[in-house]
Amino acid sequence: MSSGRQADPSGPARWRRVQELFHGAVELPLHAQHAFLESSSGGDANLVAEVEALLLEDRTPDSFLDRALPEVAGHLLSPDGPGGRVGPYRVIRLLGEGGMGVVYLVEREDVGGRAALKLLRDGWVSPSRRVRFLSEQRTLAQLDHPAIAQLHDAGTLPDGTPWFAMEYVDGVPLTEYCRTNGSGLAERLRLFRAVCEAVQHAHRHAVIHRDLKPSNILVKPDGSVKLLDFGIAKHLDPTGPGTDPTRTGMRLMTPAYAAPEQVAGGRLGVETDVYALGVLLFELLSGRLPFELAGLSPHEAARRVLEQEPPRPSQIAGRPVQASRAAWADLDVLCLTAMQRDPARRYPSVEALIRDLGHHLAGEPLDARPDSLAYRAGKLLRRNARTVLVASVVTLAVLALTTFSAVRMARARNAVAAEAARTQRIQQFMLQLFEGGTGEVGPSADMKVVDLLDRGVREARSLEAEPAVEAELLQTLGGIAENLGRLDQAEELLDRALELRPSRRRSFAGGQRAARERPRQVRRRAPAGHRGAGDPEAPVAVR
Repeated sequence: MSSGRQADPSGPARWRRVQELFHGAVELPLHAQHAFLESSSGGDANLVAEVEALLLEDRTPDSFLDRALPEVAGHLLSPDGPGGRVGPYRVIRLLGEGGMGVVYLVEREDVGGRAALKLLRDGWVSPSRRVRFLSEQRTLAQLDHPAIAQLHDAGTLPDGTPWFAMEYVDGVPLTEYCRTNGSGLAERLRLFRAVCEAVQHAHRHAVIHRDLKPSNILVKPDGSVKLLDFGIAKHLDPTGPGTDPTRTGMRLMTPAYAAPEQVAGGRLGVETDVYALGVLLFELLSGRLPFELAGLSPHEAARRVLEQEPPRPSQIAGRPVQASRAAWADLDVLCLTAMQRDPARRYPSVEALIRDLGHHLAGEPLDARPDSLAYRAGKLLRRNARTVLVASVVTLAVLALTTFSAVRMARARNAVAAEAARTQRIQQFMLQLFEGGTGEVGPSADMKVVDLLDRGVREARSLEAEPAVEAELLQTLGGIAENLGRLDQAEELLDRALELRPSRRRSFAGGQRAARERPRQVRRRAPAGHRGAGDPEAPVAVR
């Protein structure tokens, strides 16, 4: 068996191979492990020895791998614990432990100043942890925002364990800060907006946090916010470095703040952080989480997040903040839109969530609210009551004036059209009245007035479809009959005209009475050739 040499015995590919062989052999019986490693190592004796050492350590009681995390970290840093050194930093005390590492408060003695130093745990056992740890370093290095803890330094221990030092934030978790200080609604929304702006900055650099929760959001004594722990952050660029979203998300996410697609191991995007922000806002407003997952198995917790609908924050009893009914209506929409189970129905970005939060603070309609007239009108009235009142009065006045003018113009137009039609019909009547003889020679030369009168009466009575024109013509013909001394015919014609035009009954009645009271006169015949229009036997000269 030949011994192989590795160009980089501590590289990521080497560690990944060690991990694969370790997990493949650890489940086998003891007598079969060596044969498995020999057949799977490709003749690399050093690789076999390295994996067998891990297997031996795993079988040993009180193994180094089974020790408590602070003990492991203390051993890696220094046998003496506090006072040990990591690069140029002196360890002061343990601050806590996260999903992948241990965090210490350290001090740099050469230039002064304190920092939070994060040390990867078990990086020599799990190459995937090492990759994520280095990814977190790169992520922090490219994010420069007042509300995001800044990266100061990075390096490795003599055994290759990576570490990085970042800005030390002397603060408390967001929800604890609000609870301790009795923060009102305005203060909680201010802090929440600051968190959203920090997350939006990360998204602009193609980074999603994936683990937003109060313990990763610290508030300093001056009220400023700092976003921490990009340990499981993911780059949106699929060509860049990344991790398996299912394995990483399922092991390191916080279920109470995890989006349904994160719980189900689906595709993650900016909507994943939008959901977590919705949960965070829900907790700030109601004082509790939308889903109570304490004491549930992972399967039960996942089922509750995936299948149940969260309640409205306004329905939670004992809320830590007070607001009007209209304000709660907006806040319910903000939370529940961000927390939609379907990512496509959430706010499409953190920027959209911030915009709607701004609409609420300004008393404007939310973009997420369905466009209902009553909702928008109510918002407009509450925000600009005086302006809306004045505008409404002016609008109503303009509409009334416009309507009045339009009606008058329509009536005048109709009257003009009716008058024109009546005039045209009278012209046609007159033309028909004088028609006589044949069409080739024109009217008869000896046509008499009485003949015209009789013809006119016949023509006028044929206009039953036009009572106004018929009444006017009958009134005129009645006057002619009166002048000709045919008083009975005149009375009949005027009575008929009066029936057709009741609006002029009084004037017609007056004319009728005058006709009745006028003495009947015997009209003499004019000399031949000099008969006037008053003589019913006089011929009408037609030129």
